[in-house]
Amino acid sequence: MPEFVITCVKKDEKGAIVQVGIDTTAYDVETIANEIWNNKNSYFTNAMGIRVKVFAFRHPETNKPYLSTSPNVKLPNSLKFLPKCP
Repeated sequence: MPEFVITCVKKDEKGAIVQVGIDTTAYDVETIANEIWNNKNSYFTNAMGIRVKVFAFRHPETNKPYLSTSPNVKLPNSLKFLPKCP
């Protein structure tokens, strides 16, 4: 399965991640989530030099997809600390 590294994020006015950057292209969270759920691609990011896997979930109230580096909502999501995509 192909693997890609997420290097930046775009957030909405509430701070939710709506797009992620891979190389020089931004992708919607829903697109990436569907590729993870369908085992088409896998995604990673780097947190302090450590490769961290990205997971896709659905928000329990809105059912919208979101991405996180932690399956435990109480642990930090490394994606939130990535730089803003240009």
